[in-house]
Amino acid sequence: MPGRYKLVFFTILGGVLLLLMMSGCSAEARLASGVKLYRTGEYSQAVTRFRKMDFENRYYRAQASFYLAMSYYKIGQAQRASAYFQRALRYGLSNPEAYFFLGQSLRMRQEYDEALAAYEEFLKHDVGNRAALNGITSCKMAQNNPVQTRFKVEINRSLSSRESDYCPTYAGNDYSTVFFSSMRGSEKKRDKNKITGQGSSIIYSAIQDGRGGWEKPVPFVGDVDPLTDDGTPSFTADGKAMYFTRCTYSDEGPSGASIMVMKKAGGRWGQPEKLTLGHDSLVFAHPAISPDGQTLYFVSDQPGGYGGKDLWKVSRRGNEWGMPENLGPDINTPADEMFPYVRNDGRLYFSSDGLPGYGGLDIFEAEWDENSGEWIVTNLGVPLNSPAHDFGIVFRGSRQEGFLSSSRGSYRGVEQIFEFELPAIEAFLKGKVTDEHDNPLKDAEVYVVGNNGLNRKTTTSDNGTFTFVLEPDANYIVMIVAEGYYNGKVSLSTYGMDESDEFERVVILKKTEPLTR
Repeated sequence: MPGRYKLVFFTILGGVLLLLMMSGCSAEARLASGVKLYRTGEYSQAVTRFRKMDFENRYYRAQASFYLAMSYYKIGQAQRASAYFQRALRYGLSNPEAYFFLGQSLRMRQEYDEALAAYEEFLKHDVGNRAALNGITSCKMAQNNPVQTRFKVEINRSLSSRESDYCPTYAGNDYSTVFFSSMRGSEKKRDKNKITGQGSSIIYSAIQDGRGGWEKPVPFVGDVDPLTDDGTPSFTADGKAMYFTRCTYSDEGPSGASIMVMKKAGGRWGQPEKLTLGHDSLVFAHPAISPDGQTLYFVSDQPGGYGGKDLWKVSRRGNEWGMPENLGPDINTPADEMFPYVRNDGRLYFSSDGLPGYGGLDIFEAEWDENSGEWIVTNLGVPLNSPAHDFGIVFRGSRQEGFLSSSRGSYRGVEQIFEFELPAIEAFLKGKVTDEHDNPLKDAEVYVVGNNGLNRKTTTSDNGTFTFVLEPDANYIVMIVAEGYYNGKVSLSTYGMDESDEFERVVILKKTEPLTR
């Protein structure tokens, strides 16, 4: 090859190599810019960044699809997340975590067979992973044996908005006002939260009106500030102190989550103060104060946990808090356990996407067993739980009613506030007293006696009828007395009732025989 042609050849070759290197560097830099947003928790911004990336190289396509899927998963959009996890795997992604989160996303979409396959593929790479095994249990449980309860759940339109509303609570034993977190109220793009793409989280309050509904919510703590989020309030039993989460952001991304406390004195609330809890950690969040005020439960990713975000507690020592204690493997898993709440009887409630459940985050009840030294954990079943994220439950005192937050029915993964209640089971006894010729007997005396202590009396109407409201789980004797007739008797039981029902009974009385001399 003549020298001048050699020179031209190597010049062209060098140019091609330089273009390839520059292309690779450009792709690496673009991918890194999105990954940085994801790793700093700016999931909404990461979605926008990754959706604009168009790589020819399959490796970069796979990586961008994976992080886009994870960003969608973090903001609760399971349908989009599952589609991009599948795309990442088609492009040859080698990260086995994609199979686990694909399983999680598919389970939220109720595509249980596909979710099972994804979990099983993940377990080939991480044998015995508890969260994946629980995911398989969850799919089979949802397919074959969902625990259906009698609770009724419906959205509360007065408290909900177009954006996320979550973690309702009461100020101790005062049920006339509800407090909750909300991302409503940010119309301007510059005020949008970089994590969720919604407004800043602010704690709102709403007063119950005279009809049992709720007045328009008003801000209680927080401002429309994209650099601060306030939420997940928890009050002491006397309503004089409120603990809540404050997340702060900078141009570099999230600066962490801290637990704040505000105290009320002389009818006025003081300024929030930050609690110092244990070792340094990016996350100290979701506080839940016990009814006696001596234990604070919270969420943290600090060392010593079981993976993801764990539930921890600290005990009060005088005016100080002790060192954090992890609640252990009965509750915590390699996935996330969050949003604790302590009922006034001491029972602990929380949400997990690592324990066997019916969707994303499910709500669980935990009771401490002194004899075994273990937590007894129970899934609250359907419909309190759904295929979506369910969390932030609160009960109205000892009643089986209250609020919870859920993203059910939302394609965008937006949480709304739902009301729930357990309808009372009632047994209605509808009776009729007649003579042997089917004539109704008026003014017959009817006595109802139950082994639960019930003892009531009534008389029959003009058409011989009577009605009683009975209680479940009892045996009853009904005695009928009418002048000139032999007494009548009816036995019935309401044991085992799982819904309200009616008992209809017709009692025929026989005339007494006239006395003969």
